[in-house]
Parts: sequence; C-alpha cells; structure tokens
Amino acid sequence: MSSNLLPPLDSRSERFAEEVYAERIRTLFEASPWIIATNPLNAAIVAAVLWPSANKTWLLVWVLLTAGATVIRAVLRTRYLRRAPSKNETSLWALRYTVGTTAVGLLWGAAGAVFYEPTFPTQLLIIFVIGGMVAGASGTLALHLPAFVGFSASAVLPTATRLWWEGDWGHIAMGCIAIFYAGAMTLVAANSHRAVGEAFRLRFENQDLLANLSAMQNSLEEANRTLEQRVAERSTALERQTEALRDAQRMESVGLLAGGIAHDFNNLLTIVLGHAEMVAERLGPASPDRASLEHISSAAKRGAMLVRQLLTFSRRQVTAPKVLDFNAVVLDVQPFLSRLIGEHIELRMTLHPAPLPVKADPTQLHQVILNLATNARDAMPSGGRLSIRTELQDEPQPSDNIPQGSYVVLSVQDTGVGMDVETKRMAFHPFFTTKEVGRGTGLGLATVYGIVEESAGHLAVESEVGRGSSFRVFLPYVADAINDAVIAAPYFSVAKRSANILVVEDEPAVRELTIRTLAIAGFSVIGAENGEHALEVARSFEGNLDLVVTDVVMPKLGGFQLAEKLGRERPGVPILFVSGYIGSESVTIEGLAGPAGFLHKPFTRSELIEKVVKLLGDSATSASPAKIQTSNHRNASA
Repeated sequence: MSSNLLPPLDSRSERFAEEVYAERIRTLFEASPWIIATNPLNAAIVAAVLWPSANKTWLLVWVLLTAGATVIRAVLRTRYLRRAPSKNETSLWALRYTVGTTAVGLLWGAAGAVFYEPTFPTQLLIIFVIGGMVAGASGTLALHLPAFVGFSASAVLPTATRLWWEGDWGHIAMGCIAIFYAGAMTLVAANSHRAVGEAFRLRFENQDLLANLSAMQNSLEEANRTLEQRVAERSTALERQTEALRDAQRMESVGLLAGGIAHDFNNLLTIVLGHAEMVAERLGPASPDRASLEHISSAAKRGAMLVRQLLTFSRRQVTAPKVLDFNAVVLDVQPFLSRLIGEHIELRMTLHPAPLPVKADPTQLHQVILNLATNARDAMPSGGRLSIRTELQDEPQPSDNIPQGSYVVLSVQDTGVGMDVETKRMAFHPFFTTKEVGRGTGLGLATVYGIVEESAGHLAVESEVGRGSSFRVFLPYVADAINDAVIAAPYFSVAKRSANILVVEDEPAVRELTIRTLAIAGFSVIGAENGEHALEVARSFEGNLDLVVTDVVMPKLGGFQLAEKLGRERPGVPILFVSGYIGSESVTIEGLAGPAGFLHKPFTRSELIEKVVKLLGDSATSASPAKIQTSNHRNASA
C-alpha cells in the first residue's frame, strides 16, 4: 500500500480515539429504554414493601423524584437520537448522561440512608436492590466510566454511611462490604470499558484500511483497462474475504470481552454459591429464608451458564476430546430429542451404515445436536418435520467453501419459517436472536459455532424464507480406533478422607471457602496463595501429599506450570485444576481417569467434594498420569 494514501500515524490515532469516544456515547444513548425504566419500577417495588413501616410522605416524594429523573433521562435520550449530534458535541452529551446517572444514583443512595430499618428483610431488600443495580450498571455503563462511577458512588456511599452510623461491628462490616463490592464492580466495568474500546478501535481501523484498499482498487482499474474482467473477479472474491474477516474480528472481540470478565466474575459466583450453600445448611429446610437463598443460588448458576456459553463460543474452555463414533453420539441424544421438539414435529433420522469416527468432546457434540434441534423446533411453532442425517463425504462441494478432505457430516434440516440473507449472516453471532424477549439468550448457535471451530470443523447453512433451513456440521474424519467407553473408578471410601490436600488459590475468599469445605468434609488441608508459595509449602511438608487443588490463572506461577514442577518433585501426586477462565486459546485435558481432573468455577461445595473424592479414588487405582495439552497457553495475572 502506498504511504501517500494514509494520513500521518499521530493524526489517525487521534481521529480513531475521537471516533471511539463518540461511538461509546452513541451506544449508551441507543441502549434499550427498558434499562432506564428499571429505576422507577424498582423504586415502586421497594416503596410497596416499605409502605407499612416507612414514612409514606417521604416514600411518595422519593418515588416521584425517581420517576421524574427517569422522564428527564428518557427525554434526553429521545433528543439525542433525533438530533444525531456531531463528534464535537460528544463531550457535552456525555456530561449530560453522567449527570443523569449520578442523580439516579443519589436518589437510590438517599433511599438506602433514609428508609433503612434495622429489620433483616428490609436490610436485605435495600442492599440487594442497590447491589444488583450497581452490578447491572457495571455492564451497561462500562462504555463511559464516569457515568458508572457517578452512579455507583452516589448509590453505595450514603447506604454504607448509614450502615456505619448504626455503630455496631456487624453494620460496620456490612458497610465495608458494600464499599468493597462497589470497588470490585468498578474493576469489572473498567475491564469491560477497555475491551469494548479496543473492539471499536479495531473496527474503525479496519474501515479506514478498507477505504484505502478501495481507493487503490479504483486506481488499478483505471491503469489496467485490458484486465477489467480479471479485476472484477478479484474484487468480488476480496469482498467476500473482507466480510468474513470483519465477522471473524467481531466474534473475536466478543471472545476477548468474555475472557476479560470471566475470571473475576466466576470467582464472585463461586463465593456466592459456596456461602449460600453453607447458610442454607445452617438454616435448615424449614427456615423461611431458605427460599431466598435458593433464588440466589439459582441466579448465580444461571450467570455461570451464560459465562460458560460465551467461553465455549470464544474457545476458551477445557475439553476432553477422544475418538468416538458420531452415529453413537446421535443415538445417545435421540431419546432427549423426542421430548425436546414435542409431538407436533415429526422426527426423521438417517444414519450412515458404517461407524463415523471423529475426535471431539462427546459432551460438546451432544450440545451441538441439542442446540441445532432446539433452533429447528423454534422455527416450526405450528409443527413440521425435523430431519437429522449423518454421512461420510470425501470431497466437499465447492459451494461449501471448506478445505478439501474427508469429513463426517451432520445435517439438521427443518421445514420452518427460514431465514433471510441478513438473518443468515448474523445467525452465529452471540446474543443475536429473532425470538421475542425472554425466550432466548442468542447464545445457542454461537455455542455451536465455538464447539465446531474448537473441533477443527466447519459449518454451512442454507435457508430461504418460508422454505426452512439446513445446518451442516463438517468434522474431520479420523482413522484412529474408536475409544471404548470409560468405566469410572469407584469413589474413595469415607474412611480415607484423612488425605492431605494442598489448596492453591490467589483469591482469598475462594481459597478460604475451598479450605473450609474440604476441612468440614474431614480432609487435612493446607493453603497457598500462588504457585510459588505452593512449591515452598510442598517442600517443607514432611508427610504424604495426596492431592493438589489449584487454580489455573494465578500471578507469579500458574496452575499448569505448578503441576509440571510439582510432578518432578513429587511424582504421581494427583492434581485437580479449578478455573472459570483458562486464559488461552484452548486447553485439553486427556485421560481424566488418571491423577488429573478439572472443576469449573463457579462450583458448589458438593461438586468440589465429589471431584476430590473421585480423583483420590482414581489415583489409588491408576498409575498413569493424565496428559495436559495446551495451545498457545499463557498464564495471566488475575
């Protein structure tokens, strides 16, 4: 590319920075109006609960002020969208948005201070509502950090001050926790802010490069009239490649965003689940507060599932691939398909007569089939036919646009409503959905995309409005022998729970919860705050070390590096890796019947104990170490 086609680097960087800033503010104002409407709705709910005990006049004034602030913000949003201000006016509109969010935060902070009552349900209601709104704002307001800081500080500080005013240690601790929580949410918002900014910057840079490529193309067409036909053909191919590149970059940006929040968010969810379970055990089944704890646990598990789906899409999770017969996988899922699609849809299955060996994670393949079937079911609300077919294809069609080779092909075809060109182009993008609000997360097909890419496969889709859709999954055919079913080793007996366990975790609250859980279960537990500390503890420990439970992403020395070094010093010691985000393109753990296993964050206490007991039992019956394969692995500081 000729350098005279590009402006100076400093001016380009400054222009990109201005465009990114303007895009952040524009995205804020274009957000769903329901985000603004949540404030008066929550205020009305809180007022209804506090009505019997609080000052009714003050409650009415507060609700009206909240509604008034919401109306002003809605008017401000409407004026911005109608006016479409220039980049020069961005700072003024950003200031107006920040003032609006700060005012709303002050109203909630005032509510926390004025309507605070020493009764437990009232405390829980106000703190839960304010905490939940701050957590939600960490995502919606991360585009403009001053707006988030203004809201969270205004909402949390008055509430914390009111808690401190009570004077006893319990309320002082609650106030401090509120401040720490706001600080943690600020870190999450800052991470999201940086990731989104980088995504916007990459988009504008690519647009700038594409504009210059277009200029070069025009000049070449003028200079090479005799090659016009060849240039036209090249231009068409370049456009297809450019569109694919833009789609790949958009998906990669979402993957980076997911990875940026997954580690911290899964640690928080682990703490919530573990302590909720402990409190529930102390309360007993007849406690009236047990239902609230179950709601907290259920919400935390749903949040964990969303994060896990995002990490599957971005190919940042642990898998256990093996060579298996794809026909057997489809047959395993068949009983669930009949219940999933309902009686109003006819199911037809045609399987290849010979085994179809592929190398993949069987659980992930189940998820691919179920997600595609669910998508087909939703496309046939009035009934239809779902056809599932497996076949071996030695030479893919040129229209499939995939590399040559032998593939095992799964076809999932429906007779539903079909998709137009734009819907088909966006089908695998995360959070894109044509369903009404509340009926889908938009992660089903995105998860399919991530799993297929992780398995070195390819996806093709054909669809036409009113004539149904056909999704085809291409997985490389492998010549290796199909693995036999793995028979799980019996669990370790309760009498052997005197085992010595080393817990390595850099997050203090998660480390304390893990140690406490294992100690209550009867194990002898030692703690370490990172990999280097764990090596020191292991070297100074004179007894047998029966198991190491370690986080994967830690400062100084990560979990995989710790396993390698510890394996040389204490051969055969089993390792249980624990993480919600592995910090690399992909990680594969093979041979889980050996002395290595993996536990996803967030986890419950029972899941942790079950993994530990099983791994201890497996280590007593297996002498072969598990294999850990990584691709471009790097440990990141958490």
